[in-house]
Amino acid sequence: MLIVDDEKLILDGLYELFLEMEGHRLELYKASTALEALKTMSEKRFDILLTDIKMPKMSGLELGDRVKQSWPECKLIFLTGFDEFNYIHHAIKQGAENYVLKSEGDEAILEVVRKSIALLDEQQKMGMLIKQAREIQREQVAHHRAIYLSDLLDGMLSQSEFNQPTLEGLGIRLSMDSPISMAIARMDLASSKMRLPEKDLLFTALHSVNVRLLSPYLKFTDVSYSREYYVIFIQDRENSFQTLEGLMTFLHGSLETIQQTVEKSTGHTFSFALTERAIEWKDVAKQFIVLKAFLSRYFDAKQIIVTEKNVQSKVKQYEDDVRGFIEVFHKRANALDTYIESGRKDEVQMILTELASFTEWEAIDEMRYLELYYAVALRILSSANKIGLDRDSTAAPHLIKLLQPSSFHSRKEGLDLLQHIVNLFHHYHAEQSSKMRVDVLGTIIQYIVDHLDGDLSVTKLAEQVYLNPDYLSRMFKQSKGLTITEYIAALKVQKAKEMLSDPRMLVQDIAKTLGFTSAGYFSRFFKKETGQTPQEFRTT
Repeated sequence: MLIVDDEKLILDGLYELFLEMEGHRLELYKASTALEALKTMSEKRFDILLTDIKMPKMSGLELGDRVKQSWPECKLIFLTGFDEFNYIHHAIKQGAENYVLKSEGDEAILEVVRKSIALLDEQQKMGMLIKQAREIQREQVAHHRAIYLSDLLDGMLSQSEFNQPTLEGLGIRLSMDSPISMAIARMDLASSKMRLPEKDLLFTALHSVNVRLLSPYLKFTDVSYSREYYVIFIQDRENSFQTLEGLMTFLHGSLETIQQTVEKSTGHTFSFALTERAIEWKDVAKQFIVLKAFLSRYFDAKQIIVTEKNVQSKVKQYEDDVRGFIEVFHKRANALDTYIESGRKDEVQMILTELASFTEWEAIDEMRYLELYYAVALRILSSANKIGLDRDSTAAPHLIKLLQPSSFHSRKEGLDLLQHIVNLFHHYHAEQSSKMRVDVLGTIIQYIVDHLDGDLSVTKLAEQVYLNPDYLSRMFKQSKGLTITEYIAALKVQKAKEMLSDPRMLVQDIAKTLGFTSAGYFSRFFKKETGQTPQEFRTT
C-alpha cells in the first residue's frame, strides 16, 4: 500500500498506524507528493493507494486517474478534509473503493483499508480464479478440443486423459467405452500447394460438408492436423448400422459423395484413407500412422479412397503396424528433454518402461531397437549437456558410455544405464534447488542484518536475489519456519535488548538504529513482542 499526503505529521502518523496494525499483511510505502508517488509506482506494483485529495502541483484525484491507467486493479482510497460533493462525486466516478474524511479518525481509516484488503483477498481466492478459467475455457473449447485430438493422434495423452468427462468437457459427443472408426483426408497434390489461409478455409468447407452428410446418421468429431490432414473419428448412432460391414459400406459411399461435393463447391480434391475395423482409443495414434502410410503409397493419386484391402501384402500391412508403434514412440521420446527439464519424473519413467517393453517384441530387430534406443539416448545426452551434467566427474563417464551400445552385453545393460542417468538428473536438480535455497537465504539474512534501519519490505528483499516476492516469502517460511516479517521482528527485538543493556544508549537512538520512525512506535513494537516497555526491560 502507498500512502500519500503532503503534511508530514499526518503522513508519518498514518504510516506508523498501518505499520503497527496491518504490518503483517501490508508492505507499506509513503510519499509526500503525487509526483513522488508516481515515481515510486513506476518501480513497483501497488494494490492499494491511500491518498490525500488536496495537494500542491497534482491533486490526489489526478494521481488516482494516472494510477488507474497503469494499475487498473489498484484500490483507490481518498482522504479529504473537505466534505464537498464535487470531490466525492469525482472519486466515486473514477473507481475509488471509498473515501474517508480525515476528521473521522484512525478507526474509520483503518476500516476502509481493511475492506479493500478483504476485497483483494476475495479476488485472489482460487475459487474465483478457477471460475474465470472455466469461463475462458468454455470460450476457447474449440481450440482445446483441437489440441486434445492432435495429442491423441500423436500418442501424447496420459492414461488419466482417456475418460468420458474429458470428452464431454470438450464437446466431443463420442463414447470412450466404445471403439471408433477413423478416416483421414489429404489434399491432393494440386491443392496441397495452397497458402495456409486458403487451406484453413478448405478444411472448414470439408467440415461443413461432413456435418451435412454424416451427422444425421453418425456420431463424429473431426480435427485439422498440422494443416495437412483432416481426421474424422466416427461411431455408430444408436446402432443404426447393425453390423460393422454395414457401417463401412455407408462410410465408403459417403466419402465418395463428400469428395464430389467438395470438388464441385471449391474446385479442389481430397483423397481418403479409411479403417476397415473398429479400433480402441488407445490405438488411435498407431492407426493414424498406418492410414498415412496407406495414402503415401498413392501420393500422386486423385480422389482415391484407400483401405486395408488396397494393401496387397499382409506382411506389408504388418510392417506398417510396426512402423506405427515406432513413430509414436519417437513422438514421445521427442518430449523427453521437456519432461527432464520440468522434473516430470512419471513421464520420463513411462518412456523408459515402453523402451524396455520393446526388448520382448520379436518384431523389433536389432536395427529397429538401436533406432529406439538412440531416440532416447540422444535426448538424454542433449539434456545433460544443456544443464552441465556432462562436466560432473561422476556423471561424465556414464554419458560417454551412453552412445556406445555395442559395448553392452545385453539390452538390459543399456536400459539400466539410461535409468541410472535419469536418476542422476533427479539428484542433480535436487542438489541445485537446495543450493539455490541456501544461497538465497544466506543473502537475504545478511541483507537484513546489514540494513535493520532501512527498507526491509519483501519487495525490497526479493530485488536482492532477483526473485518474485511471493516465492521468496513461501521459500523463507518453508526453510526457517517463520515468515520474513516475524524473522525481522525477532532480530530487531534481539538487537534492541542488546542495546538496551547499555544504559548509555537513549531509547530514541535505539529506535533510529533499528529503523523505527519514532521512539513511541518503537516502544509499542517492543512491548507487543516482549510484554515489556523498553524502560521496564532495563529495570528488570
